[in-house]
Order: sequence, then C-alpha cells, then structure tokens
Amino acid sequence: MTVYDETTATVRGLAARARTTENVLFCEQRPLTSLELRFAGSDQLAGQLREIEDDALRALKRLVDAEQGYETALQSVEEAGTETTGWLRAVMLARSLETLS
Repeated sequence: MTVYDETTATVRGLAARARTTENVLFCEQRPLTSLELRFAGSDQLAGQLREIEDDALRALKRLVDAEQGYETALQSVEEAGTETTGWLRAVMLARSLETLS
C-alpha cells in the first residue's frame, strides 16, 4: 500500500470513528469539530474528538512529509469520500482559526 493509499484509508477510518464516538453531536451532515464542541460546553467529548482529529492531521502530514505535497494530501481527502471530506475541511478550518489571535 502506498503512503497515499494508506493516508486515504486512515482519514476515512478516523472520520468514521468521529461519527461513531459515543454521544457525538452533528452539525448539518458532519460531526462537530472539537472546537465547536468546546464552545458548546462539551469538554470531555471535545477532548475525545481532538485526539481523532490529531490522528487525521498527522496522517495528512505524513503524506506531505513523504514529499507528496499539499495538493496530493488534499486529493487524498477528496478521495476519502464526501462525509470524510466535509469533516476534515471543518477540522482544518477550525484548527486554522485557533491559530489566529
């Protein structure tokens, strides 16, 4: 299995875990991000989802670090499926917003 295939499978699996986490809350068609859950006051669930999000982001970083580049990582997200793509886009945006003051 290539790094690309491994990444696609990993992020798909992690998105499935995010959807099946006990007491998961949904926003529209995707699980809430840990940032959204923290704002909603559900710190315990936010912590659980944060770990899943971290794993997904690490998988994408491994793909980028393997010199596949950002475009390949984004393509991997797209190929992981609609539900995974929506969730990961929300996670990446939430993490980006956390970095702003």
